[in-house]
Amino acid sequence: RRPPVHVAGMLLCAILSDTLNLLGPTTTDWDRLMVAVLADIAEVDDIQLLASQQFKAKSKDLAHLSAVGLVNGDQKSFSFHTDGFHGEVGFAVVETTDDDIIMDRIEEIIPEMVACKKEKELHCIFLAIVNIVKLKSCLLLCGPTETSLASAAFGGEIARNGTVMDLGSRVSRKKDYIPVLTKVIKEGWTKPKDLPRGPSAVDIASHLEVDPEDPYGNIKRVSDDACDDKAEEKKDEEYNIVIA
Repeated sequence: RRPPVHVAGMLLCAILSDTLNLLGPTTTDWDRLMVAVLADIAEVDDIQLLASQQFKAKSKDLAHLSAVGLVNGDQKSFSFHTDGFHGEVGFAVVETTDDDIIMDRIEEIIPEMVACKKEKELHCIFLAIVNIVKLKSCLLLCGPTETSLASAAFGGEIARNGTVMDLGSRVSRKKDYIPVLTKVIKEGWTKPKDLPRGPSAVDIASHLEVDPEDPYGNIKRVSDDACDDKAEEKKDEEYNIVIA
Protein backbone atom coordinates (compact mmCIF):
# COMPACT_ATOMS: atom_id res chain seq x y z
CA ARG A 1 0.00 0.00 0.00
CA ARG A 2 1.41 3.36 -1.06
CA PRO A 3 1.72 5.73 1.95
CA PRO A 4 0.56 9.37 1.77
CA VAL A 5 3.23 11.98 0.99
CA HIS A 6 3.50 13.22 4.59
CA VAL A 7 3.81 9.68 5.98
CA ALA A 8 6.47 8.81 3.40
CA GLY A 9 8.35 11.94 4.45
CA MET A 10 8.29 10.97 8.11
CA LEU A 11 9.43 7.42 7.35
CA LEU A 12 12.22 8.77 5.16
CA CYS A 13 13.44 11.08 7.94
CA ALA A 14 13.31 8.20 10.45
CA ILE A 15 15.55 5.99 8.29
CA LEU A 16 18.01 8.82 7.60
CA SER A 17 18.23 9.56 11.32
CA ASP A 18 18.62 5.94 12.41
CA THR A 19 21.27 5.14 9.78
CA LEU A 20 23.14 8.47 9.98
CA ASN A 21 22.20 9.29 6.41
CA LEU A 22 22.95 5.71 5.29
CA LEU A 23 26.54 6.04 6.48
CA GLY A 24 26.25 4.29 9.86
CA PRO A 25 27.35 0.67 10.44
CA THR A 26 23.75 -0.51 10.94
CA THR A 27 22.73 0.52 7.39
CA THR A 28 21.32 -2.28 5.25
CA ASP A 29 20.54 -2.65 1.55
CA TRP A 30 16.86 -2.57 2.53
CA ASP A 31 17.40 0.86 4.12
CA ARG A 32 18.95 2.17 0.89
CA LEU A 33 16.10 0.78 -1.19
CA MET A 34 13.43 2.24 1.08
CA VAL A 35 15.11 5.66 1.12
CA ALA A 36 14.99 5.74 -2.68
CA VAL A 37 11.34 4.65 -2.77
CA LEU A 38 10.18 6.97 0.03
CA ALA A 39 12.08 9.95 -1.40
CA ASP A 40 10.21 9.46 -4.67
CA ILE A 41 6.83 9.23 -2.93
CA ALA A 42 7.57 12.22 -0.65
CA GLU A 43 8.82 14.21 -3.65
CA VAL A 44 12.22 14.86 -2.07
CA ASP A 45 14.76 15.81 -4.74
CA ASP A 46 17.81 16.32 -2.52
CA ILE A 47 18.18 13.63 0.15
CA GLN A 48 21.53 15.01 1.30
CA LEU A 49 20.01 18.43 1.93
CA LEU A 50 17.13 16.89 3.87
CA ALA A 51 19.52 14.86 6.04
CA SER A 52 21.71 17.92 6.67
CA GLN A 53 18.73 20.06 7.70
CA GLN A 54 17.43 17.27 9.91
CA PHE A 55 20.74 16.80 11.71
CA LYS A 56 21.16 20.55 12.24
CA ALA A 57 17.67 20.80 13.75
CA LYS A 58 18.41 17.88 16.06
CA SER A 59 21.68 19.45 17.21
CA LYS A 60 19.95 22.78 17.83
CA ASP A 61 17.46 21.06 20.14
CA LEU A 62 20.29 19.37 22.04
CA ALA A 63 21.82 22.74 22.86
CA HIS A 64 18.72 23.56 24.91
CA LEU A 65 18.64 20.29 26.87
CA SER A 66 19.71 20.20 30.51
CA ALA A 67 22.39 17.79 31.71
CA VAL A 68 19.57 15.56 32.96
CA GLY A 69 18.09 15.47 29.47
CA LEU A 70 21.41 14.71 27.81
CA VAL A 71 22.30 11.86 30.18
CA ASN A 72 18.84 10.29 30.35
CA GLY A 73 17.34 11.16 26.95
CA ASP A 74 18.75 8.26 24.92
CA GLN A 75 20.04 5.93 27.60
CA LYS A 76 19.67 2.16 27.65
CA SER A 77 20.72 -0.30 30.33
CA PHE A 78 22.26 -3.73 29.79
CA SER A 79 22.40 -6.57 32.33
CA PHE A 80 25.46 -8.78 32.72
CA HIS A 81 25.86 -11.86 34.89
CA THR A 82 29.29 -13.49 34.75
CA ASP A 83 31.68 -14.91 37.32
CA GLY A 84 33.44 -11.56 37.59
CA PHE A 85 30.65 -9.08 37.02
CA HIS A 86 27.01 -8.88 38.06
CA GLY A 87 25.07 -5.72 37.38
CA GLU A 88 23.66 -3.13 35.02
CA VAL A 89 25.60 -0.93 32.61
CA GLY A 90 23.91 2.26 31.45
CA PHE A 91 24.90 3.57 28.03
CA ALA A 92 23.66 6.92 26.74
CA VAL A 93 24.27 8.38 23.29
CA VAL A 94 24.13 11.99 22.12
CA GLU A 95 24.29 12.56 18.35
CA THR A 96 25.22 16.03 17.15
CA THR A 97 26.73 17.93 14.24
CA ASP A 98 28.84 19.97 16.65
CA ASP A 99 30.31 17.94 19.50
CA ASP A 100 32.06 20.99 20.96
CA ILE A 101 28.68 22.28 22.15
CA ILE A 102 28.29 19.16 24.30
CA MET A 103 31.97 18.87 25.25
CA ASP A 104 31.93 22.40 26.63
CA ARG A 105 29.38 21.20 29.20
CA ILE A 106 31.41 18.29 30.58
CA GLU A 107 31.68 19.84 34.05
CA GLU A 108 27.88 19.88 34.12
CA ILE A 109 27.32 16.46 32.55
CA ILE A 110 29.78 14.35 34.59
CA PRO A 111 28.09 15.09 37.97
CA GLU A 112 24.71 14.22 36.42
CA MET A 113 26.13 10.89 35.21
CA VAL A 114 27.30 10.18 38.76
CA ALA A 115 23.89 11.08 40.20
CA CYS A 116 22.08 9.01 37.57
CA LYS A 117 24.33 6.03 38.29
CA LYS A 118 23.45 6.12 41.98
CA GLU A 119 19.77 6.82 41.36
CA LYS A 120 19.32 3.88 38.95
CA GLU A 121 21.72 1.63 40.91
CA LEU A 122 23.93 1.07 37.87
CA HIS A 123 27.37 -0.47 38.19
CA CYS A 124 28.71 1.59 35.30
CA ILE A 125 27.42 4.42 33.17
CA PHE A 126 28.76 5.81 29.91
CA LEU A 127 27.78 8.61 27.57
CA ALA A 128 29.01 8.60 23.96
CA ILE A 129 29.06 11.87 22.05
CA VAL A 130 28.76 11.09 18.34
CA ASN A 131 29.60 13.62 15.64
CA ILE A 132 27.20 12.57 12.88
CA VAL A 133 28.98 14.65 10.25
CA LYS A 134 32.55 13.51 10.85
CA LEU A 135 31.38 10.03 11.96
CA LYS A 136 33.56 9.92 15.03
CA SER A 137 32.86 9.79 18.74
CA CYS A 138 34.22 10.10 22.24
CA LEU A 139 33.17 8.55 25.55
CA LEU A 140 32.58 10.39 28.82
CA LEU A 141 33.95 8.66 31.91
CA CYS A 142 32.60 9.57 35.35
CA GLY A 143 34.69 7.32 37.57
CA PRO A 144 37.51 4.76 37.90
CA THR A 145 35.25 1.75 37.24
CA GLU A 146 34.12 3.25 33.94
CA THR A 147 37.70 4.07 33.01
CA SER A 148 38.84 0.52 33.75
CA LEU A 149 36.08 -1.11 31.71
CA ALA A 150 36.36 1.34 28.79
CA SER A 151 40.13 0.91 28.65
CA ALA A 152 39.75 -2.86 28.49
CA ALA A 153 37.07 -2.61 25.82
CA PHE A 154 38.15 0.27 23.59
CA GLY A 155 41.67 1.25 24.62
CA GLY A 156 41.26 4.80 23.36
CA GLU A 157 43.37 7.78 24.37
CA ILE A 158 42.07 9.48 27.51
CA ALA A 159 42.14 13.26 27.97
CA ARG A 160 40.56 16.08 29.99
CA ASN A 161 41.73 14.84 33.37
CA GLY A 162 40.54 11.30 32.74
CA THR A 163 36.97 12.18 31.74
CA VAL A 164 37.04 11.72 27.94
CA MET A 165 38.14 8.74 25.83
CA ASP A 166 38.59 8.94 22.06
CA LEU A 167 36.54 6.22 20.34
CA GLY A 168 37.65 7.02 16.81
CA SER A 169 35.21 6.00 14.09
CA ARG A 170 32.89 4.03 16.36
CA VAL A 171 29.41 5.59 16.13
CA SER A 172 26.82 2.89 16.84
CA ARG A 173 25.72 1.67 20.25
CA LYS A 174 24.22 -1.45 18.65
CA LYS A 175 27.21 -2.34 16.46
CA ASP A 176 30.27 -0.62 17.93
CA TYR A 177 29.82 -0.08 21.67
CA ILE A 178 27.75 -2.76 23.39
CA PRO A 179 29.13 -5.80 21.51
CA VAL A 180 32.69 -4.83 22.51
CA LEU A 181 31.73 -4.21 26.15
CA THR A 182 29.82 -7.49 26.21
CA LYS A 183 32.79 -9.41 24.81
CA VAL A 184 35.21 -7.95 27.35
CA ILE A 185 32.89 -8.63 30.29
CA LYS A 186 32.11 -12.19 29.18
CA GLU A 187 35.84 -12.85 28.71
CA GLY A 188 36.39 -12.17 32.39
CA TRP A 189 36.72 -8.45 33.03
CA THR A 190 36.14 -7.64 36.67
CA LYS A 191 36.43 -4.46 38.65
CA PRO A 192 40.02 -4.17 39.94
CA LYS A 193 40.19 -4.39 43.73
CA ASP A 194 42.73 -1.58 44.04
CA LEU A 195 40.60 1.06 42.26
CA PRO A 196 40.27 4.36 44.14
CA ARG A 197 36.83 5.42 45.34
CA GLY A 198 34.94 7.24 42.63
CA PRO A 199 32.57 10.21 42.98
CA SER A 200 29.55 7.86 42.99
CA ALA A 201 30.74 6.51 46.35
CA VAL A 202 29.86 9.84 47.95
CA ASP A 203 26.31 9.98 49.29
CA ILE A 204 24.79 13.24 48.07
CA ALA A 205 20.98 13.39 48.26
CA SER A 206 19.27 15.12 45.35
CA HIS A 207 16.05 15.15 43.36
CA LEU A 208 14.74 16.24 39.96
CA GLU A 209 12.44 19.17 39.36
CA VAL A 210 11.32 21.44 36.54
CA ASP A 211 13.52 24.52 36.25
CA PRO A 212 11.09 27.45 36.70
CA GLU A 213 13.53 29.83 35.02
CA ASP A 214 14.06 27.68 31.91
CA PRO A 215 11.88 28.74 28.93
CA TYR A 216 11.98 25.18 27.59
CA GLY A 217 10.77 23.61 30.85
CA ASN A 218 13.87 21.47 31.27
CA ILE A 219 14.34 19.13 34.21
CA LYS A 220 17.26 19.92 36.50
CA ARG A 221 18.83 18.13 39.46
CA VAL A 222 18.76 19.94 42.77
CA SER A 223 20.69 19.06 45.90
CA ASP A 224 18.43 18.38 48.88
CA ASP A 225 20.83 20.43 51.02
CA ALA A 226 20.33 23.40 48.72
CA CYS A 227 16.56 23.07 49.10
CA ASP A 228 16.91 22.93 52.88
CA ASP A 229 19.01 26.09 52.81
CA LYS A 230 16.42 27.88 50.68
CA ALA A 231 13.65 26.77 53.03
CA GLU A 232 15.57 28.13 56.01
CA GLU A 233 16.18 31.44 54.21
CA LYS A 234 12.47 31.70 53.44
CA LYS A 235 11.60 31.06 57.08
CA ASP A 236 14.07 33.73 58.18
CA GLU A 237 12.57 36.22 55.73
CA GLU A 238 9.04 35.48 56.96
CA TYR A 239 10.19 35.78 60.57
CA ASN A 240 11.85 39.14 59.88
CA ILE A 241 8.67 40.41 58.23
CA VAL A 242 6.59 39.42 61.24
CA ILE A 243 9.05 41.05 63.67
CA ALA A 244 9.10 44.26 61.61
